[in-house]
Amino acid sequence: MVRKSFFAVMAVLLVASAANAGIILTKAKTADLGQGLSQWTVSAVSDDSVNQTINGIASPSVTAGQGGGLPHQVWLNNSGTFTSPTQGDQTPGLWNAAYTPFDSFWLFDSTNSLSIGAAFNESNSGSGGATGLPAGALGTPSTGFGAMGTVGGAAGSKAFTVASGKQGTNVALAQFVIKDGTTALLSGTILTGQGNNVTIQGFEVGVVPEPATLGLIGLALAGGLGFIRRR
Repeated sequence: MVRKSFFAVMAVLLVASAANAGIILTKAKTADLGQGLSQWTVSAVSDDSVNQTINGIASPSVTAGQGGGLPHQVWLNNSGTFTSPTQGDQTPGLWNAAYTPFDSFWLFDSTNSLSIGAAFNESNSGSGGATGLPAGALGTPSTGFGAMGTVGGAAGSKAFTVASGKQGTNVALAQFVIKDGTTALLSGTILTGQGNNVTIQGFEVGVVPEPATLGLIGLALAGGLGFIRRR
């Protein structure tokens, strides 16, 4: 009886382990840009190369997280005509390479991916963004912060083609520039070549101070004020 129970438990554990095979999002801080901005790369990672080869994302939504954080945007002008929600929208001949480190965008373009449904888009507050970026063909760029999604909130997706060589088990999907001390929230459905797609809700991009860090900052300020009073 004990032996049967043991093997039954082992069978359950093995099934649970197989069921847990899936996809997660990861984030990596790739640059400190100054002006209180940091650049992050978000990737989708699969632990199942047979059944879940990642190739894109459907109906993405990037909204404000802690501290009201939103992606930093660079547009070629203030009209809203020349936006850059994807790498392919960084228009050759008009786009200045100096803008790329400061822009938030999906790593899709017409040479490496296919699109279905609503186009990806973004908003831009036009204020509070990076300063000092050089003028381009259309003048001084518009910088600010804004949400990212699809036009009208309708369903839309982009997927890397097999020929792009970007499909795999660890696929970089986007670059987001986030104001330090805040986060933005990413939701969407990660697409796989096999159709075993996974929906992600509220993945935080960026970093806010931990409570312990805030406590240390408070102690440091209190100590400094005490020193000033004693003097």
